[in-house]
Amino acid sequence: MQKTGADLDRLADLLEQHYHWPADYPFKFIVPRQQVARLSDLFDSSAMTFKESRTGKYVSVSVTLMMNSTDSVLAIYRQAAEIEGLIAL
Repeated sequence: MQKTGADLDRLADLLEQHYHWPADYPFKFIVPRQQVARLSDLFDSSAMTFKESRTGKYVSVSVTLMMNSTDSVLAIYRQAAEIEGLIAL
């Protein structure tokens, strides 16, 4: 699921209101099982946690990273948005 420009603008506003950079930022995604490796390429996989759905079709992926700015968070979301079937939470 791709975030629109308006979605990212809204997220940027919220991040600026609620975070003081640098800060730990929790990323959470739901991704089709076959796309997990592609998402893992964006992060240090040792810091990631995975939980399969009951049916095994999807995987919940969480990772908390030290981020330096709102722009760095948005860059991750933009890269992740290119993964087919991904839902960013």
